[in-house]
Amino acid sequence: MGFDALWMVLIGVVAAVIWLLLRKPKNKARPSRRAEKPVSRPSTKGAESAELPVFEPAGPTIADAPERALPEELKSFHLIMQAELSSEVLAGIESICERMPEPHPVQRQLASGLDTPDDLMDAVASDAGLTASILRTVNSAAFSLASPITSVQHAITYLGVSVVKGLVAQAAVAEQLDEGDPAQQAALLRIWKSACTASALAQMLAQELGLERPSVLATKALFFNLGDVALVTCLEGLPESYIEGVSIVERVTAQQNACSANTAIVGAALARLWRLPEDIAEAIDSGFIPLVTPASAHPMQGVKQQENVIMYLAGRIGDRVTYRGLRDIAELNVTDSDEPGLFYLADHLESAGLGRVPALLQEPAFRRKVNRVLAALNA
Repeated sequence: MGFDALWMVLIGVVAAVIWLLLRKPKNKARPSRRAEKPVSRPSTKGAESAELPVFEPAGPTIADAPERALPEELKSFHLIMQAELSSEVLAGIESICERMPEPHPVQRQLASGLDTPDDLMDAVASDAGLTASILRTVNSAAFSLASPITSVQHAITYLGVSVVKGLVAQAAVAEQLDEGDPAQQAALLRIWKSACTASALAQMLAQELGLERPSVLATKALFFNLGDVALVTCLEGLPESYIEGVSIVERVTAQQNACSANTAIVGAALARLWRLPEDIAEAIDSGFIPLVTPASAHPMQGVKQQENVIMYLAGRIGDRVTYRGLRDIAELNVTDSDEPGLFYLADHLESAGLGRVPALLQEPAFRRKVNRVLAALNA
């Protein structure tokens, strides 16, 4: 073989080797580079498996709270607490409570039970005036029922124990109070409408979530607005804070400007003066924790924390129905951190083990059940 021929063979061999070297990495390098590319989930043994789920947070978490800007309404808001009260303010609160008449006997019964239809009917049947007042209310234009309610038993069957307990509480207080001006009467009506809704929702949520003592929680929610009743009854000018569209922060601010206290403080004091069960007074006193406290700083744990958070949520639903005309529970976004009253709520639900609540409010069966109550109360 001549030199030229040998040279051509050598060039061919070198070219073939170079081609093989270039081709070989081309087939194997790409998978390797993809495997080394950072992924969004933590690196663990077997992380290259496509079967591993990737965790995506479903909504606001406790860790998110410091990064979220407080709504403007909360930035300048300070919730007055019991420990801050001066002797002068305490004397003013005592004066407000003492101006309230002694509670109707059924009030103490409501606070201690009446959780079954039979017990509730027996308590109301013993007072003809109370029975007449309840029937007038449920048959009024406010409820717009298709057919008249003829008895307390009929009302309980149609509206449920929690709603009727609220109406009984409203009628009992109304019997004890002098008639006020139209603005005061309108404010008291809204207060009890919110309380009735909150009580019914607290029971429904507690039952659905498997919480302990749903009826007890419903009773606590029913009495949470007791301080509002006292403040509207005894202080001039406050009924203006109970008109449509007023937020919970605006309303509490007005209360604090008027008497250096708020409905939680006054309501707890009145509950103790009326000798209602202490757990009701404590529930009223701590009812605004989720309004101003990050979930990581909640002072309660376990069942008490769950009850506190559910009672607060039920109260905000009651307010939405009363002051903003909510008719469909699915329209309430409880993870809406832009609304001052709900800013911390999503984190509180997660922290208390109640993270299912936002989805529950969208579930068709639960939604229909709640909306039937809202339709009756928001007619």
